[in-house]
Amino acid sequence: MSEFKFSCPACGQNILCDSAHVGKDFACPHCQALIVVPRPPAGTASAAAPRANPPASPGNRAATAPRTSSLAIASLICSLTCIGWLPGIICGHLAKSRIRRNPSLQGSRLASAGLIIGYLMLTAQVGTAAYKIWSFTVAVKHGFENVQHDLATNKLFVMQPQSTTVSNDTEPMEPVKVEPAQPEPVAPVRVATDHPQIASAKSEWTSDPDKASFPDHPVTGKLHGIDFVTRTASFKNGDLKIISANGLLVDVYRLGESIEGQSYAIQSDDRSDANPRARMSWNDGDVLLTATYPKGYGMKLQFGQAINRTISGKIYLCFPDDSKSCVAGTFEVKLPKEK
Repeated sequence: MSEFKFSCPACGQNILCDSAHVGKDFACPHCQALIVVPRPPAGTASAAAPRANPPASPGNRAATAPRTSSLAIASLICSLTCIGWLPGIICGHLAKSRIRRNPSLQGSRLASAGLIIGYLMLTAQVGTAAYKIWSFTVAVKHGFENVQHDLATNKLFVMQPQSTTVSNDTEPMEPVKVEPAQPEPVAPVRVATDHPQIASAKSEWTSDPDKASFPDHPVTGKLHGIDFVTRTASFKNGDLKIISANGLLVDVYRLGESIEGQSYAIQSDDRSDANPRARMSWNDGDVLLTATYPKGYGMKLQFGQAINRTISGKIYLCFPDDSKSCVAGTFEVKLPKEK
């Protein structure tokens, strides 16, 4: 037996080999590519000649046949199944690298397909995450704006150091009294009960606003048996507030941004969720109580045209409480300046 040199067809590395291995498959010690030992060049020992062209056998044909990279197949399978795009991308890059170093390996297209699908899945997941983050940011912003609006439209309720608010969005209910932690006696302010307009307000109560008339005097009435005489009225962000001299409050909100020339008629049996909401607040000693009525109240409300940003209005509003609270009369509101 004699030795001879030949070059690796994959990486060009010179390899020293014995002529006894001619025709056999061989792994290059440098690039690990699977090669077949060639015939020795002319002038080598004749002993190697019989082995230069060994008879073909099924084993030799299988060894020299091209192989498909298993990493390329794994890349495509991972990208298409629930295994995930990350293993698909990793396997695809590894397969591409090995195919470049070993020409006998096939599967470049499979690896490319796995990489394309993997990166598409990555892009889709990044886009979904970005959309969720954006949606969360918008929701937080809207929530903050709503809180600011609620604080702005309810700031007149902060009248006493200790107060509680009772509301029911489905059915009217009697207010619940909550005792303050450190009560400080405060004498409630009362309006003279012999006021002629207040004396007539109790008898004008009716659950049918169509039968009620608008008195030709500022809004008066009774809330839970306490006299109500208008001191101020205001409108902002769809919220009409009428405040009495003794701190009582009538609040009609969700009227819309523009009230000029508008009129509203709400029957006590009207259950539409699109109707405005009515609310009243009154003092019980040193506690401010509030009751909200989304339904069950009766109201007739009219607004005139604006003159110098001032609008005149008329209201009749009755609440379905046991005290038959009711206010009626005229008022004026100043529209806020346009920004």
